[in-house]
Amino acid sequence: MSLINIRRDVQDSFYRYKMPKLQSKFEGKGNGKKTVIPNMIEISQALSRPPSYPTKYFGTVLGAQVQIEEKNDRYIVNGAHEAAKLQDILDGFIEKFVLCGSCKSPETDLIIKDSIIIKNCMACGKRTDVDMRHRLSTYILKNPPPKNKKAGQHAAPDPTTGAGIIESRNGSDDDDEFANQLAEDAAKLNIADEDSDKWDIDADISEEAVARRQRALAGGFNGVDGNDEESDGPYDQLGDFISTGENLTDKEIFNKAKDLGLSKKHRALIVIVQCLFKEKDILSQITNHAQLLISFGNSEKHQKAILGSFEKLVSEIFPSLLPKTGHIFKALYENDIIEEDAFLAWNEKPSKKYTTRENSKKVHEAAARFIQWIREAEEEDSDEDSDEDSE
Repeated sequence: MSLINIRRDVQDSFYRYKMPKLQSKFEGKGNGKKTVIPNMIEISQALSRPPSYPTKYFGTVLGAQVQIEEKNDRYIVNGAHEAAKLQDILDGFIEKFVLCGSCKSPETDLIIKDSIIIKNCMACGKRTDVDMRHRLSTYILKNPPPKNKKAGQHAAPDPTTGAGIIESRNGSDDDDEFANQLAEDAAKLNIADEDSDKWDIDADISEEAVARRQRALAGGFNGVDGNDEESDGPYDQLGDFISTGENLTDKEIFNKAKDLGLSKKHRALIVIVQCLFKEKDILSQITNHAQLLISFGNSEKHQKAILGSFEKLVSEIFPSLLPKTGHIFKALYENDIIEEDAFLAWNEKPSKKYTTRENSKKVHEAAARFIQWIREAEEEDSDEDSDEDSE
């Protein structure tokens, strides 16, 4: 499947928001000729919009009738229309009904409030109005988008800050209270445990101490692949490249890993996380480098390596980030880097694989509210699925 950037005006190959290139197929003859879009389902999933929306948009722009056969997954526009032409029209749909009006991120959901359609941005938090004069807006009002079942995209609160995301299904304030409690707990969290000598040492967050820890990391990856004798192995070389490089792009880092034979290695992610990420604006960094992390793979091993590396990052390298663990995990989740199951598996017990067991316990405590939110959202979705099956 050929993937293209959702925003085709962005030429960066590492732009993380992708969608399938639109395909078209002609059926019929003469006045009965019509254009079928065989991959409309995949396109709509990438845009997080019902497939009927872009199909209807094609009809309004082209002045053509459309046929929507949801049971058969067939989406048809009357007349013969080349794929390139439809792709150009789709750009208009994306601009008007997908992209955030503020930051232009496609990571938005549609909310209908008081007969006004609002684009709610998960990236910047802004809410921007859709042009209600457009004919598609009338169709959307009559056919509102379904509730998104992904945790964090159907409940009112942001699980780490308490800020609103999308209106809750039942309009109750229970989730708001939960989110507010999470934010309160994070604020009260005591970073340094006075009874732990190890933690007191690691809690030195002066610039000199941080630089010292990162220098040690850059030269300490020779054993990450199980070969302690190789003092200048590929992992060390990758660590040195990232630590000493200036203004490196994700593409440059990935190409370096590829040259070293590490482009599919989950252990390479350990090096990248611990050498690339800085203390300031950590959440923005996760969003900006999401595609780089995903490019190495998304298997269970890859996700474990990323989680373990961030565990070390917040407990040893930048201890001041410990209270933000819930925020950091949410960013990993919202950027599709770590899945629900991986978080729940990680939460089963503290591990000393990536940091000390004592530090691991502290990270687990700091992430407790986020994990509870993930677990409850998963249980809620499971209950809903059971109810649907019983109907």
